[in-house]
Amino acid sequence: MLVFDLWGDYAHFRKIETTTSPLTYSFPTRTALSGLIAAIIGLARDSYHDLFNSEDAILALRILSPVRKIRINLNLIKTDEGFYLWDIKENPRAPAPFEFVKEPKYRIYCWLKDEKLCKKLKRCLEKHLSVYTPYLGISELIADFRFVGVLDAKAKEIKDKDREEVEIHSVIRRDKANVVVEEGKRYALENMPLFMDKDRKVLDYGDMIFETKGEPLRINRGIFYEIGEENVIPF
Repeated sequence: MLVFDLWGDYAHFRKIETTTSPLTYSFPTRTALSGLIAAIIGLARDSYHDLFNSEDAILALRILSPVRKIRINLNLIKTDEGFYLWDIKENPRAPAPFEFVKEPKYRIYCWLKDEKLCKKLKRCLEKHLSVYTPYLGISELIADFRFVGVLDAKAKEIKDKDREEVEIHSVIRRDKANVVVEEGKRYALENMPLFMDKDRKVLDYGDMIFETKGEPLRINRGIFYEIGEENVIPF
Protein backbone atom coordinates (compact mmCIF):
# COMPACT_ATOMS: atom_id res chain seq x y z
CA MET A 1 0.00 0.00 0.00
CA LEU A 2 1.37 3.43 -0.96
CA VAL A 3 0.88 5.94 1.85
CA PHE A 4 1.28 9.72 1.51
CA ASP A 5 0.15 12.87 3.30
CA LEU A 6 -1.81 15.57 1.49
CA TRP A 7 -2.49 19.13 2.65
CA GLY A 8 -3.09 22.75 1.66
CA ASP A 9 -4.27 26.13 2.90
CA TYR A 10 -7.87 25.55 1.83
CA ALA A 11 -9.98 22.85 0.18
CA HIS A 12 -13.34 22.84 -1.54
CA PHE A 13 -14.89 19.51 -2.52
CA ARG A 14 -18.23 20.72 -3.77
CA LYS A 15 -21.33 18.92 -2.58
CA ILE A 16 -23.15 17.95 -5.72
CA GLU A 17 -26.57 18.98 -4.40
CA THR A 18 -25.54 22.63 -3.86
CA THR A 19 -25.71 25.33 -6.55
CA THR A 20 -25.35 29.10 -6.02
CA SER A 21 -23.89 28.85 -2.50
CA PRO A 22 -21.59 25.83 -2.80
CA LEU A 23 -20.93 23.75 0.31
CA THR A 24 -17.97 21.42 0.69
CA TYR A 25 -17.45 17.89 1.90
CA SER A 26 -15.08 17.66 4.86
CA PHE A 27 -12.57 15.58 2.93
CA PRO A 28 -12.03 14.53 -0.71
CA THR A 29 -14.47 12.04 -2.16
CA ARG A 30 -13.16 8.86 -3.74
CA THR A 31 -13.70 10.45 -7.16
CA ALA A 32 -11.69 13.52 -6.12
CA LEU A 33 -8.86 11.32 -4.83
CA SER A 34 -8.88 9.38 -8.10
CA GLY A 35 -8.52 12.63 -10.04
CA LEU A 36 -5.71 13.87 -7.81
CA ILE A 37 -3.73 10.63 -8.16
CA ALA A 38 -4.37 10.69 -11.92
CA ALA A 39 -3.01 14.25 -12.04
CA ILE A 40 0.18 13.24 -10.22
CA ILE A 41 0.92 10.40 -12.62
CA GLY A 42 -0.28 12.29 -15.71
CA LEU A 43 -3.44 10.53 -16.86
CA ALA A 44 -5.62 12.50 -19.29
CA ARG A 45 -8.89 14.02 -18.11
CA ASP A 46 -11.76 11.48 -17.89
CA SER A 47 -9.48 8.66 -19.07
CA TYR A 48 -8.89 7.09 -15.67
CA HIS A 49 -12.27 6.50 -14.01
CA ASP A 50 -12.44 2.77 -14.77
CA LEU A 51 -8.94 2.31 -13.32
CA PHE A 52 -10.21 3.40 -9.91
CA ASN A 53 -13.22 1.12 -9.48
CA SER A 54 -13.45 -0.91 -6.28
CA GLU A 55 -11.91 -4.00 -7.89
CA ASP A 56 -8.86 -2.29 -9.38
CA ALA A 57 -8.05 0.24 -6.67
CA ILE A 58 -8.14 0.42 -2.88
CA LEU A 59 -8.37 3.92 -1.42
CA ALA A 60 -8.66 4.95 2.21
CA LEU A 61 -8.30 8.31 3.94
CA ARG A 62 -7.37 9.50 7.42
CA ILE A 63 -8.12 13.02 8.70
CA LEU A 64 -4.92 14.44 10.25
CA SER A 65 -6.13 17.89 11.30
CA PRO A 66 -9.48 19.01 12.82
CA VAL A 67 -12.16 19.78 10.25
CA ARG A 68 -12.77 23.54 10.24
CA LYS A 69 -15.01 25.22 7.68
CA ILE A 70 -15.27 28.90 6.76
CA ARG A 71 -17.26 30.98 4.27
CA ILE A 72 -15.53 33.26 1.76
CA ASN A 73 -17.32 35.40 -0.84
CA LEU A 74 -16.00 34.88 -4.36
CA ASN A 75 -16.79 37.06 -7.37
CA LEU A 76 -18.16 34.90 -10.16
CA ILE A 77 -18.75 36.08 -13.72
CA LYS A 78 -22.41 36.61 -14.55
CA THR A 79 -22.88 34.54 -17.68
CA ASP A 80 -26.44 35.63 -18.53
CA GLU A 81 -25.11 37.92 -21.27
CA GLY A 82 -21.94 36.09 -22.23
CA PHE A 83 -18.85 34.29 -20.99
CA TYR A 84 -16.41 37.21 -21.45
CA LEU A 85 -16.23 40.38 -19.39
CA TRP A 86 -16.42 42.64 -22.46
CA ASP A 87 -19.73 41.03 -23.50
CA ILE A 88 -21.44 41.96 -20.24
CA LYS A 89 -22.81 45.51 -20.25
CA GLU A 90 -23.57 46.03 -16.55
CA ASN A 91 -21.73 44.76 -13.48
CA PRO A 92 -20.10 41.54 -14.75
CA ARG A 93 -19.49 40.06 -11.30
CA ALA A 94 -21.85 38.16 -9.03
CA PRO A 95 -20.58 37.58 -5.46
CA ALA A 96 -21.36 34.13 -4.06
CA PRO A 97 -20.47 32.66 -0.65
CA PHE A 98 -18.31 29.53 -0.91
CA GLU A 99 -17.64 27.14 1.93
CA PHE A 100 -14.03 25.98 2.39
CA VAL A 101 -12.19 23.53 4.62
CA LYS A 102 -9.46 25.54 6.33
CA GLU A 103 -5.92 24.12 6.64
CA PRO A 104 -6.90 20.54 5.72
CA LYS A 105 -4.47 17.68 6.07
CA TYR A 106 -5.13 14.05 5.17
CA ARG A 107 -3.28 10.74 4.94
CA ILE A 108 -4.02 8.74 1.80
CA TYR A 109 -3.65 4.96 1.47
CA CYS A 110 -3.59 3.71 -2.12
CA TRP A 111 -3.22 0.38 -3.89
CA LEU A 112 -3.57 0.04 -7.66
CA LYS A 113 -4.00 -3.26 -9.46
CA ASP A 114 -2.13 -1.89 -12.47
CA GLU A 115 1.51 -2.45 -11.43
CA LYS A 116 2.87 -0.02 -14.01
CA LEU A 117 0.72 2.83 -12.71
CA CYS A 118 1.47 1.88 -9.11
CA LYS A 119 5.23 2.04 -9.74
CA LYS A 120 4.85 5.38 -11.51
CA LEU A 121 2.86 6.80 -8.59
CA LYS A 122 5.50 5.55 -6.15
CA ARG A 123 8.25 7.19 -8.18
CA CYS A 124 6.40 10.51 -8.34
CA LEU A 125 5.66 10.50 -4.62
CA GLU A 126 9.25 9.64 -3.70
CA LYS A 127 10.68 12.42 -5.86
CA HIS A 128 7.88 14.90 -5.01
CA LEU A 129 6.98 15.25 -8.68
CA SER A 130 3.66 15.52 -10.48
CA VAL A 131 2.77 15.71 -14.17
CA TYR A 132 -0.20 18.00 -13.54
CA THR A 133 -0.59 20.31 -10.56
CA PRO A 134 -2.48 18.59 -7.72
CA TYR A 135 -5.18 20.65 -6.05
CA LEU A 136 -7.81 20.25 -3.36
CA GLY A 137 -11.12 20.40 -5.19
CA ILE A 138 -10.71 23.50 -7.37
CA SER A 139 -7.64 24.61 -9.31
CA GLU A 140 -6.93 27.68 -7.17
CA LEU A 141 -6.37 25.53 -4.08
CA ILE A 142 -2.94 24.02 -4.74
CA ALA A 143 -2.07 20.90 -2.74
CA ASP A 144 1.24 19.67 -1.37
CA PHE A 145 2.12 16.07 -0.56
CA ARG A 146 4.76 14.01 1.25
CA PHE A 147 5.53 10.36 0.71
CA VAL A 148 5.23 8.28 3.89
CA GLY A 149 6.25 4.94 2.45
CA VAL A 150 5.24 1.55 1.09
CA LEU A 151 3.62 -0.46 3.88
CA ASP A 152 2.27 -4.00 4.05
CA ALA A 153 -1.50 -4.21 4.37
CA LYS A 154 -3.07 -7.15 6.18
CA ALA A 155 -6.81 -7.70 5.78
CA LYS A 156 -8.54 -8.58 9.06
CA GLU A 157 -12.12 -9.03 10.21
CA ILE A 158 -13.85 -8.53 13.52
CA LYS A 159 -17.28 -10.08 14.12
CA ASP A 160 -20.02 -9.50 16.68
CA LYS A 161 -19.32 -12.86 18.27
CA ASP A 162 -15.70 -11.85 18.94
CA ARG A 163 -16.88 -9.31 21.49
CA GLU A 164 -13.87 -7.16 20.70
CA GLU A 165 -13.34 -3.59 19.58
CA VAL A 166 -10.71 -2.22 17.20
CA GLU A 167 -9.53 1.35 16.63
CA ILE A 168 -9.92 2.57 13.05
CA HIS A 169 -7.86 5.59 12.02
CA SER A 170 -9.55 6.29 8.69
CA VAL A 171 -12.98 7.60 7.82
CA ILE A 172 -15.47 4.72 7.73
CA ARG A 173 -18.07 3.84 5.16
CA ARG A 174 -21.20 3.22 7.20
CA ASP A 175 -22.22 -0.04 5.53
CA LYS A 176 -18.76 -1.61 6.01
CA ALA A 177 -18.49 -1.53 9.82
CA ASN A 178 -20.39 -1.00 13.03
CA VAL A 179 -19.11 2.07 14.88
CA VAL A 180 -19.11 2.12 18.68
CA VAL A 181 -20.06 5.58 19.98
CA GLU A 182 -17.68 6.90 22.63
CA GLU A 183 -18.23 9.73 25.07
CA GLY A 184 -16.32 12.93 24.35
CA LYS A 185 -16.00 12.44 20.60
CA ARG A 186 -17.82 14.46 17.97
CA TYR A 187 -19.13 12.33 15.11
CA ALA A 188 -20.27 13.45 11.69
CA LEU A 189 -21.83 11.69 8.72
CA GLU A 190 -21.73 12.81 5.10
CA ASN A 191 -23.28 11.17 2.07
CA MET A 192 -20.92 11.43 -0.89
CA PRO A 193 -20.30 9.99 -4.37
CA LEU A 194 -17.92 7.03 -4.42
CA PHE A 195 -17.53 6.06 -8.07
CA MET A 196 -18.00 7.97 -11.33
CA ASP A 197 -17.79 6.47 -14.81
CA LYS A 198 -16.07 7.97 -17.85
CA ASP A 199 -19.25 9.91 -18.70
CA ARG A 200 -19.03 11.56 -15.24
CA LYS A 201 -22.15 9.79 -14.09
CA VAL A 202 -22.10 8.84 -10.40
CA LEU A 203 -22.78 5.12 -10.01
CA ASP A 204 -22.34 4.68 -6.27
CA TYR A 205 -22.92 6.75 -3.14
CA GLY A 206 -22.05 6.03 0.47
CA ASP A 207 -22.50 7.43 3.98
CA MET A 208 -19.12 8.24 5.50
CA ILE A 209 -18.63 8.47 9.29
CA PHE A 210 -15.73 10.40 10.82
CA GLU A 211 -14.63 12.19 13.98
CA THR A 212 -14.34 15.92 13.32
CA LYS A 213 -11.05 16.35 15.21
CA GLY A 214 -9.49 13.41 13.39
CA GLU A 215 -9.64 11.08 16.39
CA PRO A 216 -9.79 7.32 15.67
CA LEU A 217 -13.13 5.52 15.75
CA ARG A 218 -13.87 2.17 17.36
CA ILE A 219 -15.74 -0.66 15.66
CA ASN A 220 -16.97 -4.05 16.85
CA ARG A 221 -17.79 -5.46 13.42
CA GLY A 222 -16.26 -5.09 9.99
CA ILE A 223 -13.35 -5.83 7.66
CA PHE A 224 -10.32 -3.56 7.90
CA TYR A 225 -6.68 -3.35 6.83
CA GLU A 226 -3.81 -3.25 9.28
CA ILE A 227 -1.18 -0.95 7.77
CA GLY A 228 1.81 -0.48 10.01
CA GLU A 229 0.44 0.81 13.31
CA GLU A 230 -2.79 2.06 11.74
CA ASN A 231 -6.07 0.38 10.85
CA VAL A 232 -8.10 1.65 7.90
CA ILE A 233 -11.27 0.83 6.04
CA PRO A 234 -11.37 1.66 2.28
CA PHE A 235 -14.09 3.79 0.70
